[in-house]
Amino acid sequence: MATQKQIESAWENASTIRGKNPNQYRRDAKGNEIYKAAYGTQGEKGWEVDHKYPRSKGGSDSSRNLQALQTRENRKKSNKYPY
Repeated sequence: MATQKQIESAWENASTIRGKNPNQYRRDAKGNEIYKAAYGTQGEKGWEVDHKYPRSKGGSDSSRNLQALQTRENRKKSNKYPY
């Protein structure tokens, strides 16, 4: 489970969406729109903290290695690298 600091880092690493409140909406690394309050949910705008380079392969918890990914996208990615 991600810490609050990791959640915030991943959110800040996500792209802002023109015309939408950046405190509520962002785009994940695959271009999916995510909603901040939907963290940890399965819905269309739900998202999770993902390690770009998986921890299972030696990746770190540094903010540079964290990204927000839509929940379904994160399931597809699993521990694949590169993705």
